[in-house]
Amino acid sequence: MSLDLVCHAARLPELGAGERDAFLLFDITGQSPSPTSGPGEEARAPLCLAIAIDASSSMRGGRFALALQATRNVLASLGPQDRVAVITFDKSAHVAVPPVPFDAAGAEAARHALDRLTTGIGTNLGAGWREASEAVLRVVVPNAVRRVLLLTDGYPSRGETQRDALRAQVMEGHARGVETSIVGLGDGIDDGLCVALAEAGEGRFHYLREESALAEIVSAEVEGARALVATDVSLDVQLTPRVERAEILHRYPCKPGDRSLDVRIGSVARGAARAVLLSVSLKDGTPDAMLGFATARGRVVRPATGRPTSPGYGNDKPNAKAALAQLENMEDSTRVTLLLPPGGGPEVSRRRVALELLVQRTLAEVRAAWDGLDRGDRVAVTRRLERARGLRRLFIERSLVRDEELLLLPNVDAVERAMFSPGAESNEARRHFNSLAHNTQLSFIGVLPKPQKR
Repeated sequence: MSLDLVCHAARLPELGAGERDAFLLFDITGQSPSPTSGPGEEARAPLCLAIAIDASSSMRGGRFALALQATRNVLASLGPQDRVAVITFDKSAHVAVPPVPFDAAGAEAARHALDRLTTGIGTNLGAGWREASEAVLRVVVPNAVRRVLLLTDGYPSRGETQRDALRAQVMEGHARGVETSIVGLGDGIDDGLCVALAEAGEGRFHYLREESALAEIVSAEVEGARALVATDVSLDVQLTPRVERAEILHRYPCKPGDRSLDVRIGSVARGAARAVLLSVSLKDGTPDAMLGFATARGRVVRPATGRPTSPGYGNDKPNAKAALAQLENMEDSTRVTLLLPPGGGPEVSRRRVALELLVQRTLAEVRAAWDGLDRGDRVAVTRRLERARGLRRLFIERSLVRDEELLLLPNVDAVERAMFSPGAESNEARRHFNSLAHNTQLSFIGVLPKPQKR
């Protein structure tokens, strides 16, 4: 079994809700599908990673050097089953390191290639992503995790520049099995575009004002990819007629049915829970009654076995057939029955629900405050931020959240000060918030770097 599903059912009368109102919080976690591959080492799937580095003139100097050093760190951590390509893009895209096996000769060739890289002029982000995506798709490595990590410090200025077209491009890549994460450096990025591309590729968006933390972010992405145990994970919730209303409070894609919700989760990593919070209203408050069933299912990411796979391409029929054969029968699923316990529910469930609810509502209120600022509605800004503060105060007073758990939340007072500060400070605060909100509301996958000051 690669997927575990736990449901926390609880009421929070502290919110002033009645006995007909409740919350269902689903935690979906991944388990290693096989024993460790060596002392202290988890068995894992091979990784096909492409790092696409912005090589425009604004990256020249220390920023470009740090991006290359972060890439060297990744190359040094490879296993023999992995493939990593390096793409640079300025006015066009260039394959600096193709996705070849990293034996001694391949590693040496990659190091020499990185040493020769320089910056140019222009930012053809679309071409850079396209070359990176093709690099991880054209090698036949059975059961590989395929990911693009794109680093940029500016707007797309060459090639395709329209957000919708670039987003469609990344969505098409995701449909072919490629996740995309974005790292935005400095104050010249289009954070709206970065979020849109990360959403389309079901990856993360990391905003860095300074490039000093770049190596840590890149390492976190690689470790997250290595920890994946299932992809294309979804949560199917089937509700009984006792449930009159259900609302998902996370920002996952969701398809409602007659009495069901089909929630697309994405990838699940070993030991890192993906959370889905539902608010439900019931016909009555009778305890211990069944509310329905929930099933989590996804495609298992199998660890590498045997010798490393030789590189192949789409027209390499023997390799392609072998890869497709190993992809069959890889779906895993797990199911739970939804029961509403008497009273408020177990204290552990009430605390777990309260924390997730506080995080999601705080992010929603702060996002609405930014929207109010865009409209010039200062009253709406103040009202929304005070709602976020009020819920936090309530949960602290009722001992539903602990002080250390508040580190998961944006500092509302700091956000408010930044909103009404001069343009540069306000824009930086918004980029930090957009990065935090995207990664938190989609439940971050992998090793989370230390939180930045915001």
